[in-house]
Amino acid sequence: MRAVAWTVFSTRCCSALDREGRARRRLLRAAAGALLLAPLQRLAQAQAAQPQWRVALVDDALVVDARVPLQLPAAVHDALLRGVALTFVWQLEVRRPLWYWTDRQLLRAQRWVRLAYQPLTQRWRVSVHEADATNPALQRSLDTLDDALALVRSSQRWRVPLPQPLHADDQILLAFELDSGRLPRPLQWWPGADQHEPLGWRTALPAAVALATEDRL
Repeated sequence: MRAVAWTVFSTRCCSALDREGRARRRLLRAAAGALLLAPLQRLAQAQAAQPQWRVALVDDALVVDARVPLQLPAAVHDALLRGVALTFVWQLEVRRPLWYWTDRQLLRAQRWVRLAYQPLTQRWRVSVHEADATNPALQRSLDTLDDALALVRSSQRWRVPLPQPLHADDQILLAFELDSGRLPRPLQWWPGADQHEPLGWRTALPAAVALATEDRL
C-alpha cells in the first residue's frame, strides 16, 4: 500500500471576524466622538454668528473688546474690487438716567475703520483712526479679504478715558455700523439690502458690568 503524505495547514479561523470587529469598534468610536463634538461645534457656530461685547473699567477708562459677524453683500464686494473704500464706525456712549429729564450723555467716542482694495498689489488695506487723531492708529496690508474683515469686525483693547466716575445705573451703549453716507449714492440702497445680513449692530449694557470687572483686570 502506498503511503499517503498529509500536509497540515494551521490558520486562525476567526482572523477575519477579528478584523471586522476592530473596524466596527473604530467606526463606533468615531461616531461617538462626532456626536459629542457636534453640540460644541453648533455652539461655536452660534457664538460666531452673534455679536460679542465686553466692557471693563481699567484705571478710570473703559476698555472695549468686541467682535461682530460681518459678511459683505455682493454689490458692496464688487464696489470694493472697483476701488470704493468702505468706512465702518465703532461707537461708545455713556448715558446717565435722570428722573426729572431725559438721559444725560456723559461720554461719546468713535473709532473709524477704513477698508480698501489695492488693485496694483492685489492686497487689502485696513486703517484705524481715532476720533481726535489725524494719523491712523493702525495700518495693515493683508493678502485676503477674509483676513481684512477679521480685523475690521474686531475691536481689541479700545481704551476710552472717562470724564467722571461711573455710576452703577449708567448705561453703556455700543455700536458698530457701516458709514453708508460715505458710499457713492447708488450703493446706499443696493439691491436686496433688506434681505441681507445687517451691516450694523447695537447693544446696551449696564455700567455695573464694567464696574464688576474693575478689580479683576
